[in-house]
Amino acid sequence: MAQLESKQLNKIGLHENVTNRNMDEKLLLKCENSIRAYKIVNLLNKHNIALRQHDESQDPRVGAYGAVTGIAIYVFAKDYEKALSIVSPILKDFNTISTFCPKCGSENVKPITGNHKYITYLIFLCLFLILTLGIYIALPEDFGLRSSLINKIALMMVALGFILMPIINHYNVNYKCKKCGNRFRHY
Repeated sequence: MAQLESKQLNKIGLHENVTNRNMDEKLLLKCENSIRAYKIVNLLNKHNIALRQHDESQDPRVGAYGAVTGIAIYVFAKDYEKALSIVSPILKDFNTISTFCPKCGSENVKPITGNHKYITYLIFLCLFLILTLGIYIALPEDFGLRSSLINKIALMMVALGFILMPIINHYNVNYKCKKCGNRFRHY
């Protein structure tokens, strides 16, 4: 009885080793957005290549997969070369596609070079000004801070925060469409 069980375990162990060697996964590529990943996955599915996707930008462990996050596409090691040859022409097309306007679809866009180094500071200032009202509403009774002057100052700070938001959005762009004039941010 014990010999029969050990033979079955050996067969299972051998089968697992063979399966694992043939079923190793290899990273085919990382796509920076879901549109590109969708096109590649559909192409590989049409050619009956088994794959696995992993969206690293949705992982709660930020940076666990390296500095460059994206949608990783894995294939079995035995299908790697075939998948690479199928995907290569599409990757060349992805690299030659230029930036386009999200409003009108025109590729006639120009980069905007400007001074964007203060945008981050303005965003934090805007958040500070808006959150100040929440803190002021929650804490004045505890510290006896309620007065008409402080009410006016808090109201002005919140108004300034809401005024700064569209200004930040207007200046936080890096492309302008020559056709429709739309200014947008392309990453």
